[in-house]
Amino acid sequence: MNSLMLDEDESFSMSANISSPGYQSVVLRGYLVKRIGNGTYVAPLIPQLFYGADGLPLTTWRQNLSTAGSQVILSRGAGGYPQVQDECLFWRKISDGMAGQPRTDAERAERHLERYGTTELPPRGTGYGLQAPSLQIPSWVVPVAIGVGAIAVIGYFLWKR
Repeated sequence: MNSLMLDEDESFSMSANISSPGYQSVVLRGYLVKRIGNGTYVAPLIPQLFYGADGLPLTTWRQNLSTAGSQVILSRGAGGYPQVQDECLFWRKISDGMAGQPRTDAERAERHLERYGTTELPPRGTGYGLQAPSLQIPSWVVPVAIGVGAIAVIGYFLWKR
């Protein structure tokens, strides 16, 4: 499932070819993104952030598409219009803006001690080097499984007679 990520002042437009006029629900999944200082915040998209096919702000995802044919069914203007008060949005902080700033060796050692109980640091960019154990399947397992499956199928058809 795809999610739409819109900056709070970004414009957006969705067109559709309407074959049958009437009430339709077009629900967008995604987030409105806001950057304040070094932090990044997201809020789920709500219908009040968009204009409907009639050009009016939506109050619900359900709208009456009165004409058939190709048309814009959802839009958001440049500058983030229609605007919604911050109190109506459920903002959540997802980042402190640390991306791109590597930790110092002291910070790495402290974090490594908390997570792994040792201050011995791996080389930068390699992580801790944990790997999932490899699963070795003996060569006789596949033919045996196929044989058991074949016997089960034959037995089923003989039983159904």
